[in-house]
Amino acid sequence: MPKNSSINIGSIEERKELLIDIEENLEPQAECCIYRVSNEIRKVNEEAYTPKMISIGPLHHGKAELAGMEKQKIRYKREFAKRIRKETWDEIVDFLEKHEQRIRNCYDETCKLRTLEFITMILYDAVFIIEFFLRVYYRDVCDFLVEKTNVRSNVWLDLQLLENQLPYFVLEDLYTIAFPNLNSRSNGEDYPASFLLLSYSFINDGELSGMPNKADFKHFTDLRRYIMTKNYRAGSEQSRGFIKDLPCALKLHESGVKFKRKEGDQCFLDLSIEKKKYCALIGIPWLEPEQHELQIPRFEVFDETEALIRNVMALEQCHYPFETHVCSYFEFMDSLVDTEQDVDLLVDAGVISNNLGDSARAVKMFNSLCSQIYFNDSDYYSIVKDLKAHYDNPWNHTKATLKRVYFSNLWRGTGTVAAIVLLLLTLIQAICSILQVV
Repeated sequence: MPKNSSINIGSIEERKELLIDIEENLEPQAECCIYRVSNEIRKVNEEAYTPKMISIGPLHHGKAELAGMEKQKIRYKREFAKRIRKETWDEIVDFLEKHEQRIRNCYDETCKLRTLEFITMILYDAVFIIEFFLRVYYRDVCDFLVEKTNVRSNVWLDLQLLENQLPYFVLEDLYTIAFPNLNSRSNGEDYPASFLLLSYSFINDGELSGMPNKADFKHFTDLRRYIMTKNYRAGSEQSRGFIKDLPCALKLHESGVKFKRKEGDQCFLDLSIEKKKYCALIGIPWLEPEQHELQIPRFEVFDETEALIRNVMALEQCHYPFETHVCSYFEFMDSLVDTEQDVDLLVDAGVISNNLGDSARAVKMFNSLCSQIYFNDSDYYSIVKDLKAHYDNPWNHTKATLKRVYFSNLWRGTGTVAAIVLLLLTLIQAICSILQVV
């Protein structure tokens, strides 16, 4: 065919790029830490990622169903004004103007709001959070947002959703601007010495143990992840790999694996396994399975647990793709939990505290958390290898069955031993009788 002189790279670019606006910077900025949850993950449980009462930041800004709280933001801004000098507002606005682009860069989605609208939104959202935290800290029972438990809990949860965040540095710096003399106390102010103390107390339900010396997190979802993973030390790279075909808790139990609650103030991610050759109580080694004791710190499940976990897992997928510690834990638990019997077994062992009302809800939660989640090497690969090797040994199943049927408790074990002794004596007597006849 003859060459069409009107087709060249210029005409091709014009055809494509005039139809699609790419003026915005499509490459995520270095400061990016607040993400829109992917459609694949969101579809599994959309409610878990969507604020119910209050919008914070640009990703849910202007939604009609959350408009009622905009009036509360104005009320809180007016109340906050009573705590600070009038001139402080100028310092706050100057700070937000100076850092506007840095704040915008923290979001993976370009915000279309103009400068005045953007700064207004950030100011009212930030002031609401600080004022709300102060009221919760001092238990202001005159405020219905604090006094009504269900309202306070909904706001508490909304403030930890990944899409509903402000950069932490904004809140921390505005708190310092508002209360500049907290360390010296020279002005007689009586506020928490740092925003870190205030925010950690709020997110962690008033518990301050394990609070870091400085804020090494990006926002409140990242703070929740810090609380979940504090004191946790992942295994070495050599002990990492993919989890495949791990039997459920009930099957492992039937092969001789014992589940035990790990005592002490442990991070719930800190699993370990202990191997025991035989149980001295019965004293018959060949009847005892090689017992693997899987030690798991207690994990408490409440109504809001799933939403908190899902948002932390979504954050790990976006921001910590090679440090998916929380994702690894729930991948492991998803393998352990297949049925209500698995949940009941782990509850009886003290590993799970199920406050959802029934085991079926817990099964559904554990089985759906990892849907559409992508995994790198698991933190628990070496534990999985040990458990699978134990399970794949048929002799362990046989001995575990013997123990469960004939030696499940002291009385049954004593009866079994007595029956064996009686059988042996009868056999000896029969042999002796035959020998006498002969």
